[in-house]
Amino acid sequence: KIKKQQVLEILESLGLLLDTHKSSAELVRIKGNKVTLRSEGQCADCDTNCIEQAFREKMPLAEISFDNQIQ
Repeated sequence: KIKKQQVLEILESLGLLLDTHKSSAELVRIKGNKVTLRSEGQCADCDTNCIEQAFREKMPLAEISFDNQIQ
C-alpha cells in the first residue's frame, strides 16, 4: 500500500525542478497503488514526464495518473 508521506516526499524532491519550470504538482488522492496528482504550469503539458519518472524510480509499483481539471 502506498503511503501519503512517501508521495509527499517525492513531490518535495521535485520542488527545484518544478520551480525552475514555473510548475507545481500536488497529491489529489491515493487509492490502493493508484496515485492521482494534479500538475500546473509547463510540466502539465510536457512530454518528458519527469514527474512520472521520479515516481517510477522511487515507487515502481505505483500507478500514476493526472487530474489536471481546475477545482
